[in-house]
Amino acid sequence: MITQEEMQEKNAAKYNIPMLEKSFELLEFLVNYPSGLTMQELVNLLDTPKTTIYRLLSSMQGMGYLTKDADTQRFSLSKRFLKLGLAALGESNIVEQSLAPMRALRDTIKESVMLGVFMENRIVLLEQVLGSHNFTFLLRPGTSFCLHASAPGKIFLAYLSDEEREKAMQTIQYTVFNKHTIADETQMRKEINRIRKMGYASDLEEEMAGVHCIATPIFNQFGTIAATIWTSGPSGRLDKEKFPETSKELIRTARIISANLGYIPE
Repeated sequence: MITQEEMQEKNAAKYNIPMLEKSFELLEFLVNYPSGLTMQELVNLLDTPKTTIYRLLSSMQGMGYLTKDADTQRFSLSKRFLKLGLAALGESNIVEQSLAPMRALRDTIKESVMLGVFMENRIVLLEQVLGSHNFTFLLRPGTSFCLHASAPGKIFLAYLSDEEREKAMQTIQYTVFNKHTIADETQMRKEINRIRKMGYASDLEEEMAGVHCIATPIFNQFGTIAATIWTSGPSGRLDKEKFPETSKELIRTARIISANLGYIPE
């Protein structure tokens, strides 16, 4: 005798749309290849007929969800997915509310200012305001950063709810980039406690040699962390002696953005 659960599964299977399933499989596959893949590479890796891959790529490129590099012929996810992600997070107006304060901060500290959010187990860059120095860091929106070796990653670990933090902690692979990198969970928990006392997170060449970063949290109307702003610069220019002053400016700017999002401090 067929159970009700088995009947529901059988009925659901009748309404599956193979082409739609294949579309999402392709998109989720491209997530792991930030630099993109050619059509032939996708055909080989997904073991799917070339005509099917061609139709999927053409449709999603036409809808604006994929971009194609004219030189390499590689397809990659477009910025449009950032909008979908923000909508899913309920934070679709973060960029709009952040740009003016970010520009004001850039004018004060002269370094580039970045805005990012937590997605799954990475920090994803949404927007940046370039610094006014001759040499500045230019990052592509959608660039992602690890949790344990980046200032924005650490700030989210410090200010996520206890449940979300523990879930995120379980996903961390403590890749050691150099002697400065946090290498295990014990060190990470000590760093989290330090960040919560200081109000900001730092990255002292922990992933990339010669680069320092400082990050602060942005809160939404519910009092939970919604995003982070951070600044990066060469270690010789953004040295540790500047951290107290620079972090104060970052915190001040983050509070302005938080207020724009409806956050009211306790």
